[in-house]
Amino acid sequence: MSVFKFKHFQIHQENAALKVGTDSMLLGSLCNWNNPKRLLDIGTGTGVLALMCAQRFAWEEIIGLEISESAFKDAQINAENNPFNSKLKLLNQAIQDYHSEEKFDAIISNPPFFENSSKNPNEQKSLARHTDSLSFTELIQSVSRLLTNTGKAWIIVPFESKESIIQLATEYDLFPADLITIFGKPGKPARIILSFCKVQQEVLSSSLCIRTENHGAYTEEYKVLTKEFHDREL
Repeated sequence: MSVFKFKHFQIHQENAALKVGTDSMLLGSLCNWNNPKRLLDIGTGTGVLALMCAQRFAWEEIIGLEISESAFKDAQINAENNPFNSKLKLLNQAIQDYHSEEKFDAIISNPPFFENSSKNPNEQKSLARHTDSLSFTELIQSVSRLLTNTGKAWIIVPFESKESIIQLATEYDLFPADLITIFGKPGKPARIILSFCKVQQEVLSSSLCIRTENHGAYTEEYKVLTKEFHDREL
């Protein structure tokens, strides 16, 4: 599918290796900040998370970084057709090479997270999916470097990576604030959505299930969560 239609915008994804998926839909719907000003989207891909956040919040600036040239082409098209009053700027570079004098009070990332699995022969898909281009350590280092002292960063990772990511974050003075367990079906945890801050606080834990057990239909909680994004009834 070369175009994914949202309720208020469209995502062109003809060139990008990874298309719009449930992970982005969840992260873009669940992330939250209190009157944020500047957003950094690490590995923006087609720009889907940047645009979802642009729909939900009033930003002074959004910066989207994307290392893949093919995905960057799609992101540029989507940014040019941005229907929201947001200053969206895209850069075709890796987070490791990005520097900003002004830090961000909001950071979001749906990072590559396959570490030891066999790689896709498609170079762009491998780049998007595997941690060779952006390891968890590099991601956490970058968040720590670019996040304000009062800011919050949101990421989504596999469920089994929860403890290692939290431990890694604490080594860079980042502490979990939100922990949302995502179940593909009841009893089957698949993803963890985490937010990190630079001030240690009580962790808000919750969960969400995407599909029902019997027929695999979307749950009501998923429908309600994403109703402002899907252009059709699920």
